[in-house]
Amino acid sequence: MIPVIRRLLLASSPGHSNTCTSSMCTVHSFKMFGNKQCPDLLTPRPNQDSTRRGYHSETLFIAPPMNDQGQEGDVNRHAHPRLTTVDLVNIFASEIGQAREYTPSGAAETRRERQRLMEYLPQSVDELPARRMADSFVTAVIPLKDQWDIRERYVTLEGNVRIGRVLEDMDIFSVYCTFRHIQNPRSAGKKNPYSVVTALVDSIHVANGKMRNDEDIRLSGHVTYAGRSSIETSLVVDQKDETGEYQKVFDAVFLMVARDPMNTGGALVNTLIGDTDEEKRFLRLGIERQAVRKAQELDSLSRKPPTEEERHLIHTMFIQQLEGGGEGQALAGGSFGLGKGIPTRGGEIRMDATGLKTVFICHPQYRNRYNKIFGGFIMRQACELAFTNTFLYSKHRPRLVNIDDIIFRRPVDIGSILRYTSHVGYVEKNYIHCPVRAEVINPASGECKLTNVFQFTFRVDDAPADVPPLIFNTYREAMVFLESRRHFKKMMNQFFPAST
Repeated sequence: MIPVIRRLLLASSPGHSNTCTSSMCTVHSFKMFGNKQCPDLLTPRPNQDSTRRGYHSETLFIAPPMNDQGQEGDVNRHAHPRLTTVDLVNIFASEIGQAREYTPSGAAETRRERQRLMEYLPQSVDELPARRMADSFVTAVIPLKDQWDIRERYVTLEGNVRIGRVLEDMDIFSVYCTFRHIQNPRSAGKKNPYSVVTALVDSIHVANGKMRNDEDIRLSGHVTYAGRSSIETSLVVDQKDETGEYQKVFDAVFLMVARDPMNTGGALVNTLIGDTDEEKRFLRLGIERQAVRKAQELDSLSRKPPTEEERHLIHTMFIQQLEGGGEGQALAGGSFGLGKGIPTRGGEIRMDATGLKTVFICHPQYRNRYNKIFGGFIMRQACELAFTNTFLYSKHRPRLVNIDDIIFRRPVDIGSILRYTSHVGYVEKNYIHCPVRAEVINPASGECKLTNVFQFTFRVDDAPADVPPLIFNTYREAMVFLESRRHFKKMMNQFFPAST
């Protein structure tokens, strides 16, 4: 089922407006509508340091209004054009010329049309005007309050909201922010030659996992970094509480990559500049995050051996396991996972006993407008598998608190067999970190190719004691343990520094 973003509150610089996409896209392409204009988005006042902006200030430079109408003096109080989800789907389908129903011949025609757009890509960044954060700022809502049919797809057993569904919308929304940043004079009045793919979800911090299903969910965001072809978008998701005040649900940072029409190579994007010292400081944070991402990739356990401290930890746990006199126990009495094992004095659970897998055939229903499988769908499936795994491990309902480093390595074709594999990777007190891998299987050859890696951290709040400790038996499992531990420590240092 298509995830929903009903109203996009558009704002664009004079002379153009970017259209929004269907809700089934990780790869998107938009057109600038010639003479149609939307109201200019007013930038924040230089002295705007009030509580209205404060609770978003760590993630967004520009804050959304704190109520639907906006207050007098609120820079974002003016009404913006509104589109329904049906409008978005119709506009996007017409702009790329794709048939609404999937057929192999229609997919081939889409590829031919995209090939003809190659000539409209810029050859130099000098051809592209510099952009500001205000150019890409936008707010949208998921209309749960008045749309029961939409609410039905988002509601959980307890009456909360399925986080996986919101992740789909966040993926779509981040791409939309990216296209608002891109302005290409070469393609003015023509179809936009850019495609945008989600390369990485840098982080999603869950401030409040118990969303109401009877109140709209609001997404706000803008571009916070632009490289040669990579673009970072930062998002805040919030929702009104019982008093009518917006409370933050998620902070998120997505890294997008601009590609050519055929998605075979990178495409140049507009530079991002700031006018005030505050804007420039905020932009430097985006540059620093990009540097940290590169450093973490170089220090990955797939490239470098564990640190001295990590090697000592592994050896200490090995000695403790020997002294315990057992091999751990399997989940659910051996019903899940690979190992049978026996209980130890500490009640540990073996990592190989925590494995869960699920397999999907990627039907056209889950495609994006470029006939690849929608990345938000892949993300939702992985999140719900990790939740299930953590639930089985702890025997209590967990709460998602953080998502870290979701890597999109390659697109997934329609018709692929997609396999998800999850294990509990690290446990500390009532926190459980659960990595998930997604692989495409070739049924003819049996070959598997890694497409995505996900990192989820959950917390169990209602357990009478800490969750069972985790042990490992092989070097490979030890590396999974250390990698998961790194992600957990990164989260704790970033969001809960006082507790580390």
